Amino acid sequence: MLVTMRRSDKATSHSNEDVVLATSSLQGERRVAIVRVLVVLLMAVSQVVIAWGGGETYSAPVDGVRLQAMAAYVLFSVVAIAVLLLQKPHPKRARWLPVPTTLADTSFFSFMAWHTWRISGVFDAGMLCASLGMVLAFSVVRYSWWHVLLSTVLSSGAYALLAWMTGHGSVARTSFVLICYAALGGLIALTNSEVGGMFLNLRRRDGLSRFLPRQVVERVMQLGDASLQPVQRDVTILFSDIRDFTTLSETLDPGQVLELLDDYFGHMAHIVMARHGIVNKFLGDGMLACWGVPDARENHAELAMRAALDMRAKLEDINAQRVQRGLPPLRIGIGLHTGMVAAGMLGGAEQHEYTVIGDAVNLASRVEGLTKSHGVDILVSERTWQMSGGHFTGERLGEAHVKGRRESVVVYSLHGPRTHEDVPPVLKAAAGT
Repeated sequence: MLVTMRRSDKATSHSNEDVVLATSSLQGERRVAIVRVLVVLLMAVSQVVIAWGGGETYSAPVDGVRLQAMAAYVLFSVVAIAVLLLQKPHPKRARWLPVPTTLADTSFFSFMAWHTWRISGVFDAGMLCASLGMVLAFSVVRYSWWHVLLSTVLSSGAYALLAWMTGHGSVARTSFVLICYAALGGLIALTNSEVGGMFLNLRRRDGLSRFLPRQVVERVMQLGDASLQPVQRDVTILFSDIRDFTTLSETLDPGQVLELLDDYFGHMAHIVMARHGIVNKFLGDGMLACWGVPDARENHAELAMRAALDMRAKLEDINAQRVQRGLPPLRIGIGLHTGMVAAGMLGGAEQHEYTVIGDAVNLASRVEGLTKSHGVDILVSERTWQMSGGHFTGERLGEAHVKGRRESVVVYSLHGPRTHEDVPPVLKAAAGT
């Protein structure tokens, strides 16, 4: 069942990428359609200006066939814009939609060059080369590399055929033009591939950032989805909660409550990440963070305890500002516990969540609840205290029974670091602001 879900998620990911590329391609085709109409209008205007000025046109005098060809191309350009504006992004349509337009563009410019030569004997190789080069340049917005290949082959083939038919193209000149077309097509194909990959990565990073911690997102981007396979690992869990928040929120309107939480969680989440932890989720006025996943760390207990002390210090700064504004200070409780958990992705194709599950998570929440009865703001379980490496000072407060467990839990109050430790630069910068 797990394998089936992973396959489904992978298929959905590919489907989403195809839709993103199809959307980008459709927008590009619309821009090409607008440019095509502008080109036709400029061609018509230039003909009128030259005719009024009494100069020679770049082609033979206008005849019925030429007018019909231009009218058909104008009609095609207008219809193309209308059709593209009504289209919705679709991967299958994105694959074939550029084919008829590329054929029409190549055919029109090739026919105009051939017809001019047939009735006047003049073959303007430069004009044909430029017009077919423009058709090839249109492929810069196309869906995939084979569209670029199609444009390159058609442009090269049309130029070589007309040069041979008219007898005005030497082998050296024709070869040089074809080489230039091939180089331009190759450059467009490589650029499309790189830009498309960057675009997809940015979209994916943005999507993952909406429901995954930053560290997890970076891991997925570097190692792929396999990096989020479920693991069982020893981690340290931090659970924090704002004291008497329900009573406080009753004195505020919903907007003020959200503003308060947004400011508070912004500071606390910054501290967790600065200490190499991840914020797993926000639970109302509570926060669940963990250390040791997705990347294993030997000192996860020490990092979590330092983060708890940083949160205490930051709360003092927040309260100092609140008191200056005539607002009541906030009080929090923090509980830490170290234990084995299962960590990985949960959810189907529509909704994912990277989370940790296990008794250690529940016990961290229970330890946090004990801060009220012990009258302290930070409590650490004995397991976490033992793994901290003796870098902290505190007091053993004894055993306590928690709901849902037969065995009692030994807890310690956390006073501070045993020796002076430098605060991470990112936290110094945050404190300065």
